[in-house]
Amino acid sequence: MSSPVKPEFRRYRQAVWGLTFGTTAIIVAWLIASVAHALFARPAVQTSSTAGVVRDDVDVLLACQADVESLFDTLNRKLFDLQALGARYDIQRAEQWEAFSKRWRQRRQEVGARCRFDELRNRNPELGATYDRLQVVYDELDEVQRAYAVLLYNYIDHHASRVDDIRHALETSRKTLEAVRAARGGAPRDAG
Repeated sequence: MSSPVKPEFRRYRQAVWGLTFGTTAIIVAWLIASVAHALFARPAVQTSSTAGVVRDDVDVLLACQADVESLFDTLNRKLFDLQALGARYDIQRAEQWEAFSKRWRQRRQEVGARCRFDELRNRNPELGATYDRLQVVYDELDEVQRAYAVLLYNYIDHHASRVDDIRHALETSRKTLEAVRAARGGAPRDAG
């Protein structure tokens, strides 16, 4: 037996259903917009000088060269710094890489816009082979960054636990040997 629905509360129930539906719809729309923005929106690239890349302006080309070299060096340094941490903080290392990658890709876009790599691609033969080589390196850096990410995640997935086990075994061995030495009353000796 179901309880009879009282007609005096009908307006109240409709208002509650309407508020619930409206609030839910707003939250879902906000969530979808937030995810879409995070996935697809790219921040506007601020450039200081986009008109300066011409064939005879060696200073601007050298600045572009220095920026691309800096991108390359930063990418390599960060990967090797993270690998040097070993297996201590797998999740933190992955998070560090993601945060670094986001900043690095933004900086790469800024360098690309300032040096006009996308704009002048295959359009300006006056800039010469040097600029073309620099443009190729700039493009390859993106692929290298992705390959490094795969390498790092592969290391985390397949080797980090083994390295962590080795680290723990060495730590246990060292503590045991130090305890034996301390029990015998021996003082630490220099290994060299």
